[in-house]
Amino acid sequence: MTAGAARSGSFAALVPLREQPARDPITRTLHPERDHDPLPTCGRSRRTIRERGRREERGTGGRTRQIVFWVLLALLCAGTVALRAWHQSSAYELFMDEIQYADVGNSFALGHGPELFGEPFFLHPPLLFALFGLFIDQPVDHMTVQFVLGLRPIELMFGAANVLLVVGVARRVVGPWAALLAGLVYALDPFVVRFDSRLMIEAPMMFGILAGILALLVAVDQPSRRARFTWLAIGGLAWGIAITTKSTAALITAFPLLIMIATSWGLRRKEAISVLAVQCSVYATYVVWVLATGNIGPWFEQTIAGTLRAIGILKQTGFNSGHAPSFVDRLLVQGVWFFPSYLLIGVACTYAAYLLFIGWRSLRVTREQRGAHGRRTRGAHALHGDGDDLGLLTCWLAGVLAAIVYTFGLGEVEEQTFYLLAVPSTVVVAMLLTQMASWQGAGRTALTVVVTLVLTSSAIIWFNLRTERDDTYLQLVEYMYANIDVQNEVAVGEHTAQFVLPGFGIHELTSVDDARATFSRYGIVSTELTELGLAPASPELVDELSRRYTLVFTAHGRTAGDLRLYDLNQPLDGTPPVAPGPPR
Repeated sequence: MTAGAARSGSFAALVPLREQPARDPITRTLHPERDHDPLPTCGRSRRTIRERGRREERGTGGRTRQIVFWVLLALLCAGTVALRAWHQSSAYELFMDEIQYADVGNSFALGHGPELFGEPFFLHPPLLFALFGLFIDQPVDHMTVQFVLGLRPIELMFGAANVLLVVGVARRVVGPWAALLAGLVYALDPFVVRFDSRLMIEAPMMFGILAGILALLVAVDQPSRRARFTWLAIGGLAWGIAITTKSTAALITAFPLLIMIATSWGLRRKEAISVLAVQCSVYATYVVWVLATGNIGPWFEQTIAGTLRAIGILKQTGFNSGHAPSFVDRLLVQGVWFFPSYLLIGVACTYAAYLLFIGWRSLRVTREQRGAHGRRTRGAHALHGDGDDLGLLTCWLAGVLAAIVYTFGLGEVEEQTFYLLAVPSTVVVAMLLTQMASWQGAGRTALTVVVTLVLTSSAIIWFNLRTERDDTYLQLVEYMYANIDVQNEVAVGEHTAQFVLPGFGIHELTSVDDARATFSRYGIVSTELTELGLAPASPELVDELSRRYTLVFTAHGRTAGDLRLYDLNQPLDGTPPVAPGPPR
């Protein structure tokens, strides 16, 4: 492809600036124009070509393009933070997991270590919770909605870091503009933005995963053994941090390394073993700390329970559990908000499977070109160049796909699970667009239209979500503390309010008789959560309350539907009050 052709059209510029020839099947798929000459066989030769390429770029406006790239990257990073910060506290409903994570962070701030509501908590490793504790200047005795929402901005720094890492990972295998496009997709993706805006574990965990894969991609490009193993160690350390943030990260970090150990694809076997050893040593350090603090009992019990849930032996939560709503129904309900995300995930999975297929076919040839001890010999696969970059990235994608397929079929499928797929999909989309950039005529026009529509629809969805309030619990607690005596008993027919109403007497609400037995004057129910089967109250109870008792407050949102507060001492049908007499 000529320089003039590379500058023409909307996506022709996605082809990388480094025009190094290669014969690896995946590289040929992405860059067919490179298939005219084998790559050099040593790091020094490859470095010489890159230095010559940099001189040529400087002579043809390359320095200007680099400046533009870095300026756009800085703007993209700032924009990513702004997209998540605007109306962060009101755009997404309080999630029960957020309350739990905030409480564990508060426990660290108090100097108690990993505790959830006063009990040892080791369902997730404590690294991130310790970080949360550093941002808590004034620990509290009880969780409140305002306290939890006040910690959400911590996630902004991970959003900023992750978009830089997405661009960095994509830039190892595609051109600068395609890499920036991957970052833009990450910044706007509605599904990703939702998790990045809440006090969740997924974005910090993905920071470690992305940092690790980027370090490994840098490692395979190093000319010296020392530099190579330094970057490999950094990659193992980053992946170790990821699994000590959330153990689920092991699914998409350890499994790719096992593929590399079995095939010597992407990394040499010894290198993959070394990275895995570093990763395991980081987690082992955490286990040693648990032993030293005398918490091995709770750690073992909760870790085993979490592992059994992850592999599907215990199905207590998630879409595969018996009482969960249908995954397909949930997908259809949320499709109006997340269809760009679903589309990108579907396309990326298909293309990643294709890359895996053509790369796997090349392994037979690769093995024939290797000498003793798995060392590479001369030929297209003898380099730590683009072939290794793509092989390493494809192994990682294979691990992601395998983990998702297993989890979906047998494991604990939750909405958070697909975050592990959504972020890598942004890199895969950049690779696909780079290949499609060589299209001409109507194909290129169609590609431009599709990409524009996806990005535009993502931006519109972002605006609609951010300008529509979805903070019913915040509105509820503000009303209750302003208008209701905290000495009253309250029966709750959902799972979240019980943790954010300190002072009130809290009881579970499954029937009016429950409220009568506990002298509860007020009842709280959520129409949407009840309809989905995610609340102890039944739809019949919600209907009964609406017919028989006075509705004193309601707030509407996407997540909870109508969050209703009933005064059970003001019946509409003449029946006796549920909690007669003065409040306790």
